[in-house]
Amino acid sequence: MQPAAGHRQLPALAGAQSDERPRAGAPESVEMKAYHVACAAIGLLIASAGLAAQQYPNTSTFGVPFSKDEPWYQQCMRVADLGETPPRAAGDCHAGELYYAKRSQAVTSQGEWDQVRACAVASSDNAVLMMLYANGFGVQRNADIALHYACQLDFIAKAEMEARVEHLTSGRTGKAPFDQCDDITSGYMGGICASIREDLNKQVRDARLERVTKKLTPAGQQAFAKLRAAAEHYMDAAAGEVDMHGTAAHAFVLQHMGKLREQFMQAVLDTAGGKLPAASAAAYAERDARLNEAYKAVMAISSTQEGWPDRIGDSTISHAAVRDTERRWLAYRDAFTAFAAKLPSAPDAAAVKILLTSQRIAQLSNLARN
Repeated sequence: MQPAAGHRQLPALAGAQSDERPRAGAPESVEMKAYHVACAAIGLLIASAGLAAQQYPNTSTFGVPFSKDEPWYQQCMRVADLGETPPRAAGDCHAGELYYAKRSQAVTSQGEWDQVRACAVASSDNAVLMMLYANGFGVQRNADIALHYACQLDFIAKAEMEARVEHLTSGRTGKAPFDQCDDITSGYMGGICASIREDLNKQVRDARLERVTKKLTPAGQQAFAKLRAAAEHYMDAAAGEVDMHGTAAHAFVLQHMGKLREQFMQAVLDTAGGKLPAASAAAYAERDARLNEAYKAVMAISSTQEGWPDRIGDSTISHAAVRDTERRWLAYRDAFTAFAAKLPSAPDAAAVKILLTSQRIAQLSNLARN
C-alpha cells in the first residue's frame, strides 16, 4: 500500500513488505527478541506462581538478609498452621484466570467460587487462595488464613512481603477488592500485574466494540475486520518502540500496548458515533507536515552505544523498529479511513486522518524526548 500523496516514502525493511508481517525466517530485531524474551519470562513466572513454597515463610527470592525477629516474620509464624484443604479439582485448571474471570462478573454464584477455590488448592495457587480469604469470595472472610497463604507466595521481594503482611494485618479495607498486585515492588511482578490488568481491560474493550460493530452493515463489518487486523499488525510492531532496559520493561510494553488499544477502541466509538469534528483537507495537510517533522526528528537521533549503531540514543529502540512501525501505521490509517467510509454517516476522511495522525505525532514526540 502506498502512502497518501504528500507523505514520506518509507524504505522497506529486508524481508518485509509495507502491508504484511515479515516473512517467516526473516531476521528478528534485537528489540523484538528482547520483547519476546520478556514475554516468555512473564509466562514462566505466571506458570510458576502457583507452585507451593518449599519453605515457610517463603524467602527464597528475597536476595537480602532478614531477621526472624522482624514483625512480618513473627506475623507469618503466628498463622503458620492455618489453611484448609477443600476437595481437589479434577483435570487441569488455571486458578488465576478463573479467579479474575469470576471476579469481573456482575454476579458470581457460590458454586462458581467453590470451583475457583478447588482449582486453587489443586494447583497450590497461594495467590488466589490469599485473595479469596482476604475478600470473602465464596468463603468467610479471614485475614489470618489470607496471611498464611501470603507468606508462601513465590517471586516476591522482602519489601513486598513486609508491605503485604502489614496490609493484611492492619485491617484496612478499600472500595476495591484486595489483590495480589496491591503491594508489589519488583519489576517481574509488575509485568505479571500489567498482564492481568490488560486482560481485564481487553474484556471491557471487546464488549464495547462488539456493541457497536454488530449494528454495522455487512460491508461495514467486513471493513472493520480488515481495520482490526491492520490495527493489531501496527500495534504488534509498536512494541518495538518501548525501551527494554530494566526488569520492568515487559510491564511497560504491556502498558504501551494497552494504551494503543484503548485509543483504537475510542477512535472507533467516536467515528461510528459521529463525534469527530469537521475537518478540511488543508487542516490535515498541516497535521501531516507535523508528523513528517516528528518522524524525521526521531530518525535523526544517533546512537550513543558502542556496537549498536542503529539504536536511538541510549535506548534499545532501533531506527529500523520505528521505520517498521511507521509503515504499518500508514496501513492502519488507510484501513481506518476505508472503514469510516462504510459507515451510514461517513465522516470526512480528513477528520479521521487528523485524529490518528495526532496520536502518532504524540507517540513520536515522546520517543524524541526520551
